[in-house]
Amino acid sequence: MISTEQVLDAQKLNAELLFALHAKAFEGFEKLVLLNVEATKAAMQHVAGFSRSVLSAKDAQALLKLQHDFLQPAADDAVQYTRQANEIAQETWGGLAQAFLGTASQSPGKLSALVASAIESAPAGAENAVEIVKSTVTAATSAYEGMHKAASDAIAANMQALAAAAAGSHANGKARSSERRSGRAH
Repeated sequence: MISTEQVLDAQKLNAELLFALHAKAFEGFEKLVLLNVEATKAAMQHVAGFSRSVLSAKDAQALLKLQHDFLQPAADDAVQYTRQANEIAQETWGGLAQAFLGTASQSPGKLSALVASAIESAPAGAENAVEIVKSTVTAATSAYEGMHKAASDAIAANMQALAAAAAGSHANGKARSSERRSGRAH
């Protein structure tokens, strides 16, 4: 018979998973908010400095130079912000995946113990039903292991794609900056 303790263990495992996922998600959200605050503060300081410079410009040529000097760091800052936001997203998803996989890896063993306990308390003459339950649990465990491996592979592939996208946007930003500089020099 399934004991109250086994049901409580299952509920405890679910609660631990929920708390771990919430903690990781909140941690990622906190980092993103901090990044946004820092980016906003830096942008405000940059705009204030630009505004002061514009007011002191003597002619149109100086104004165009100021505009160029304003836009170049803004583009570089945007690339840097995107890279950092991608890193935060990648780190957060990795943490969520770790929390999920860590907690989920405990589930099959607890399910097996729960089924074993139920089988032990099965009435006499229920051997056929017990065999059906055993084969069902074995099939479910195999399916779980296959899904676990597929989920792990998908998470790893997504992490690699995010890392490549972050590296690509960083490299594209540098290439565009170089192109702009070389285009102005000609």
